[in-house]
Amino acid sequence: MPGLASPLSLPALVAAAFFVSFATVAVPGPITLVASRLALARHLAAAIWFLAGVTVLDVALFTALASGAAPALREVGAIPFVEVLGGIALLWGGWSSARHVPQPRDPRLRARVKEGSPLGHFLLGLAVAAGNPHYWIWWVTAGLAFVEAARAHGAPGLAWMLGALVGGVVAWYVPLLWALSRGSALLSPRAETIVTRAMGVALLVLGAGLVGVGTWRFYVAHF
Repeated sequence: MPGLASPLSLPALVAAAFFVSFATVAVPGPITLVASRLALARHLAAAIWFLAGVTVLDVALFTALASGAAPALREVGAIPFVEVLGGIALLWGGWSSARHVPQPRDPRLRARVKEGSPLGHFLLGLAVAAGNPHYWIWWVTAGLAFVEAARAHGAPGLAWMLGALVGGVVAWYVPLLWALSRGSALLSPRAETIVTRAMGVALLVLGAGLVGVGTWRFYVAHF
């Protein structure tokens, strides 16, 4: 199916997509909270693996939309199980943050701190993104609009659009994680505990809300 006609040139369209993507992730949400919590705990590699999981899902959804799968994605995003899964992932992250204990400052001890499995953090990124209703709403509204506008410019337009959307995310998270990982070394153990536990409480609230909404929708649909 041919792409929708766009009044914007490809460079202007790509620039608009970059800034919209950047502005969207700059608004605090579950993904930012989890990534920030991981970085504050000085597990920068864990935060990177987590965001890699999110990015893989981004690319998969972009590819699906470019292939005309918007109706199917709307159905998947509306499945209560998806919301419950994401809520459980947030509850897990929130509970871990609430129980956070500052790691030793001694670099000789630092090497013995277990930072978790890269695969586990990657899968957590997939679960948190997939279970966030706003994530699906964005992709089947604004994301779909950008994909359709880029389709008018052919394969190069779609490639540039994917780069712009992912680039906006990277442009926000790279300096954020760098600042958090550097700043965590400047926080006192007490301050680090307070900040990380506050994020844990926020994640617990968001997780409980998602589980509640997903459970209620499942009940309404099947009982």
